[in-house]
Amino acid sequence: MVLSADIEKLERHFVPLDYTLTDWASLAPFFKKLSERELASGSDLEQWLKDMSELEAVVSEDACWRQIKMTCDTTDKNLEDAFAYFCMEMQPKLQPYADLLNRKLVDCPFTKELNQQKYFTYLRSVKKNIDLFREANIPLQAELSVMQQQYGAIAGKMTVEVNGEEYTLQQAAKFLESHDRSLREEVYRKIQDRRLQDQQAMHDCYSQLIQKKITVSRTRGFAM
Repeated sequence: MVLSADIEKLERHFVPLDYTLTDWASLAPFFKKLSERELASGSDLEQWLKDMSELEAVVSEDACWRQIKMTCDTTDKNLEDAFAYFCMEMQPKLQPYADLLNRKLVDCPFTKELNQQKYFTYLRSVKKNIDLFREANIPLQAELSVMQQQYGAIAGKMTVEVNGEEYTLQQAAKFLESHDRSLREEVYRKIQDRRLQDQQAMHDCYSQLIQKKITVSRTRGFAM
């Protein structure tokens, strides 16, 4: 596995290279600067977009590493708490700023001067995000992020023993391609039996996920 320390980081111009995301208080000033920056020309707008992209990459990388680390070790409560903290404490504060910046971009008089071939798909997604944004959904989407990972954690903890070795269900699935029919059947039954052990927990979590997703969709005006 390649760790972040082994990867040469790209040069930054807006977010300091040594910046580490710890809490909203340290992150908020970057979003505030972007929201308040004056865009007096097309070049100003393009630089603003680059800086916003850089900031989004920093936030996304942090969130992804929290999820990866937690997924790699589902027994470490600290890693689980770090991911939940991002979802419940930072994500709800990020979303209003994301909507504010999207609207700043769409309302900017120089946006129409951007290279449409280069920016068409991006601008289309920005407009769609504005259409779908509902402040009432912010806490629900935070809860969804946590619950989705909880569902994954339940599945990630499942293991079976094959030929004296322990395998995750994903690893054990390779034996289902074996030419040995008896081995395929043995592993298949072990996988299904292991899933049945957490059947109720997975069903409960999945049912709650569906209900929350329905609420989010209805808030956005979709009939369910």
